[in-house]
Amino acid sequence: MNYGNRNRDTSRSQARDRMNTITLAVPVLVGLEVSAALGLSWLCWRLAMRRNLLALRDIARAFVALSVTAMMQLLDFNALSGMAHALPDLGRSLALWMYLGFMVLGAAELATGNFVTGRVRRDAVLGALLAAALTMVISRVGGSTALGEDLIRNAISAGGTGIACIIIARVVDNAAAPPRMVLGAGVVRVALTLVAMCATLRAGIAILHSSGALPGVVDWAPILTVEFIAHCALCVGLVIWILDRDWALADASVESAEHRAAIDALTGLPNRSIVLDRLEVAVAGARRTGSLVGVLFLDLDGFKDVNDTHGHAAGDAVLRSVGTTLQGVLRASDTFGRMGGDEFVAISPSLRSETDLAIVVAKVRNALRHVVVIEDAVIHVDGSIGFALFPRDGETADALLAAADGALYRDKATRRLARSGALSA
Repeated sequence: MNYGNRNRDTSRSQARDRMNTITLAVPVLVGLEVSAALGLSWLCWRLAMRRNLLALRDIARAFVALSVTAMMQLLDFNALSGMAHALPDLGRSLALWMYLGFMVLGAAELATGNFVTGRVRRDAVLGALLAAALTMVISRVGGSTALGEDLIRNAISAGGTGIACIIIARVVDNAAAPPRMVLGAGVVRVALTLVAMCATLRAGIAILHSSGALPGVVDWAPILTVEFIAHCALCVGLVIWILDRDWALADASVESAEHRAAIDALTGLPNRSIVLDRLEVAVAGARRTGSLVGVLFLDLDGFKDVNDTHGHAAGDAVLRSVGTTLQGVLRASDTFGRMGGDEFVAISPSLRSETDLAIVVAKVRNALRHVVVIEDAVIHVDGSIGFALFPRDGETADALLAAADGALYRDKATRRLARSGALSA
């Protein structure tokens, strides 16, 4: 019995010597692979800490596990015998399954935007331990020689890799992302294709060799090297995607803040600062081109009575209705904004004559006179309008606004006298 074990150990050692071409032939290559994986892991961890991107932590852990997988190729366990051979087998399998688990966790965090809990991560580690133990047991029970064990391990790991690729592919396809986040997705898809091809090739070689269709010693070095590079590319693609998403969210936050600063919250119209800025731009453009700029100042009639009678919700609805209605009659190049309260300003650049301004004023006056129905209340909206023309009434934005504001109060007084005269009659 002891002789049988010794013969088995000797054949196992000889087979390992023949198969382990990475250890004997290209240790420098494996060293570079380990260095690359550890470097990428360090970079991911630094980014995770600096930018608070916790999803990168699992990608960093995946790189560490990948470096351990490659590092195991450099160690010579041929001096071990009996059950001692189970330790390196378990280590190789565990490193691989840990890598696959952390890679899937990182992809899941990327897709959902939610970070996995410590319990989920512990379950993933326990799953990797169980998968590694099963891989070792199945390979040692099913393989009569070291070569047979190696083939079984490669077949199992290839299957696990294929499953992980399918999961990540579904994550990539289902993950919501801004359209500009294309680089990370492209790298992930190409890397997934390479990983899946290498895993399929390893599984096919293992099956063919086990069936006797492919005799001889299997040299896994070229396939494993390409697969290692593809795995690195896959993790890098996920990192790029995470960073792209972080930058996109940051840009969206800045754009949202700028939008809130430039837009009136109630009506969605440009606010006072934007109106003044656009009037300055329109006046500067008119000076260069010799065109005219019309400025209209609007004030609603009886708006306080609307609030007092129907409530502030009705008053807000009236303001929104005025904004929507008047925007619909003005040109796309015109600006219509809310100055505050029930005061609005319209800017019409590139006018050719005073007649054009009169046409704009008539359109605005007709549109301003409309009805707003709120529940059972029917509110008749109307208002006064004052207007000014560059350069006739002023050559600066402030002068034009002052002229339009003065014309507005004259129009309000005229309309008030007309109403009182109509009532006395």
